Amino acid sequence: AITDTPLQIDTSNYEAMERALRLYNGKPMLNSVNGKEDSLAHVLPLAKKYGAVLVALCLDDEGIPATAAGRIAVADKIIARAAEYGIESRNIVVDPLALTISTGADNAAIACEVIRTMKARGINTVMGVSNISFGLPGRDAVNSTFFSMALAAGLSCGIINPQSKAMMDAYYGFRALAGYDEGCKEYVQHYADAPKAAATVVSELGLYDAIVKGLQGPARQAAAKALESEKPLDVINKYMIPALDFVGQGFEKKTLFLPQLLMSADAAKAAFEVIREAVGVGETQGETVLIATVHGDIHDIGKNIVKVLLENYGYRVIDLGKDVPVETVVQAAKETQAKVVGLSALMTTTVGAMEDTIAELHKECACRIVVGGAVLTQEYADEIGAEHYAPNAVSAVNYVNEILGK
Repeated sequence: AITDTPLQIDTSNYEAMERALRLYNGKPMLNSVNGKEDSLAHVLPLAKKYGAVLVALCLDDEGIPATAAGRIAVADKIIARAAEYGIESRNIVVDPLALTISTGADNAAIACEVIRTMKARGINTVMGVSNISFGLPGRDAVNSTFFSMALAAGLSCGIINPQSKAMMDAYYGFRALAGYDEGCKEYVQHYADAPKAAATVVSELGLYDAIVKGLQGPARQAAAKALESEKPLDVINKYMIPALDFVGQGFEKKTLFLPQLLMSADAAKAAFEVIREAVGVGETQGETVLIATVHGDIHDIGKNIVKVLLENYGYRVIDLGKDVPVETVVQAAKETQAKVVGLSALMTTTVGAMEDTIAELHKECACRIVVGGAVLTQEYADEIGAEHYAPNAVSAVNYVNEILGK
């Protein structure tokens, strides 16, 4: 009732989903349904009852298919099942689920093929464009090029950062080239409004600035130079942690965005490698800390930053990865006798899995649990029984230091 901006309901809790649909004014977008039988059986009746537009994820019980044909088959299954409920294909928006090219050279082509096929059938598509560049430096270059590829393939809805100049340049450039911008009026106005870029003078950067700017080469050089006159731990505490803290706070305040956060993490990692080589920090020294992204969640950015920080404080970090089942976390905690377990969740749909994991850990193990992730709050962390809520990586590390006496 407050805003006429369309809202997207995003949850895997079907009770919460229906309550939100009942409250929503107008036609909501429902995120999401997938090819799993449980999802189809619960979400499709709700979408029909409340007249929602459905986001259809190209995954099923086997996960995300490795081929375009596999993902198209999942989309076809969802569309066919939706038709049985009387849900028209115009009310379905297919997400091909772009995966990073850093782990698969064909991932961009696969996503574009799904989009192209859906376009030919008159089905709309939606995609988180920047997923394509996770783990890479200079992500805007990859993202904007992929955005252009996806638009050319027929992408209907791009989830992008509108404050990225490269992305908006690609958007307006494509609209002009594709004939959507008659007389190139929008394109011309876009550049008329854009502030003129100031000439950038490249100079030698200190370690703090190199990390904040996400520059790996300068970060290595600055770390090596700092080690000439300062102790390794002083370099970490004086420059690196404050830089990561600054970037983390900027991300929370939305003055910095995910690509910048990742680039800064990569720069910090590069600097840590220089320190590790200089002082011979081993991979398995110190007390054990167990970390994992909870079941159902495929994001591990924050977890990876915490891992790098902890390792360079001398801890032995066992990283179970992402989408980790509850029983796997509990078993690993028992086997390693880890005193601290870190759990991460970036999606609203997976905080329930975090609660389940904490409950089992408390039942089976004597360990402290620290939780973090963009969707978590102190209140929710308290509610699900975590011993510590870490709003950023530095907070997580400080808690581990406090518990393990560093």
